[in-house]
Amino acid sequence: MKLSTRLKDVRGAASLCIKCAGCTYAEWPETYPLCPIYSRDNCFTFCGGGLLYLVKALVDQKIEFSQSIADLAFACTGCGACDARCGIIRSHTPYADPWDIVRLLRHESVKRGFIPEGIPQQIHHQVRTDGDFGRENGFKIPGKIANDKADTVIFAECFHTDTQSHISKSVLSLLEKIGRPVSDFSEKGCCGSTLYDLGFWEQLEPLIKTNWKKMKDVIDKKIVFMNPHCQEFIVKRYPENLPDYKSIRHQHFSQLLTEAFKGNKLRSKKSDKVKVSYHDPCYLGRGLRIYDAPREVLSFLHGVDLVEMERNRENSFCCGARAMSNYFSDMSEVTARERLDEFRATGAERLITACPYCKEIFQKVLGKEKEIVTDLIEFVDDRT
Repeated sequence: MKLSTRLKDVRGAASLCIKCAGCTYAEWPETYPLCPIYSRDNCFTFCGGGLLYLVKALVDQKIEFSQSIADLAFACTGCGACDARCGIIRSHTPYADPWDIVRLLRHESVKRGFIPEGIPQQIHHQVRTDGDFGRENGFKIPGKIANDKADTVIFAECFHTDTQSHISKSVLSLLEKIGRPVSDFSEKGCCGSTLYDLGFWEQLEPLIKTNWKKMKDVIDKKIVFMNPHCQEFIVKRYPENLPDYKSIRHQHFSQLLTEAFKGNKLRSKKSDKVKVSYHDPCYLGRGLRIYDAPREVLSFLHGVDLVEMERNRENSFCCGARAMSNYFSDMSEVTARERLDEFRATGAERLITACPYCKEIFQKVLGKEKEIVTDLIEFVDDRT
């Protein structure tokens, strides 16, 4: 969605919702719930379609903006299940999906000063003060494979948490094992995905213009992403908002690992048997349509037996990490617990994911049992 879009521009699209509630559950016959807020409370208002009806009511001035409406909009986990299930809304200009319209609702709420307490307010304060969101990450390619002229570039921005920093250490370890010459795109700050999701669009436009100016130096190379949120945002949102955008060659790190195993550049060393289940991150799966690569990587690891959860691939259930308000008490934690219950039902010993946000919320909920959750990159590093 273009950052110049206003709420009145999507009134026609929002009006197309027929209240079928198809945005809330998986495709028939697997009619289990997919929308986390609807799963929490089976009320139509609490789903993608319901939020669109609020948008229409706001544009028509039947209701007014309030903190309660903002909190509900920020309670959405942004899993994209509604986007995957609904083809009606995007058929109307400006051709936006339901989740994009919810982002716009957040933006309009932020403009009016309605920002949920906690993380959203903290991030908003930082971006208003610094014009960016992030911290120094210390990412440095090992000397024997570092090559500024290499065709492969590791995208190493958006290290907002210790989890992301820990995953990056395994990235460096694996790159060294593979021996593939690489360079890195590593700046302090954010690619823009977090600001986009939270509706902080006033600060977003100058940020992505600055980032793109730096990225132009590497656009002829293959850019490999660790964080699917960064990858999805850059390849989908930069083209919408940058007139001089040029397509980039991009790849998720799981795809790089698949190539490395197939080319015998990386080999499984451990052979102890372990049963694992893989959680499809929303942005890697529904966002980028990358479902096979992580599973293929696991198939190369000796002794690893993959057992699928009932809800998987496009019908995967969200981890809940990106719910940014407590309109419902502990929305993120409750959603994560529902997914963890599904994991336990498989009888698997380890839960593997491929997104730092998923790992963080699962470990937070598990507490002392947090070691059973591992990022795919860390898991592969440990077994090769």
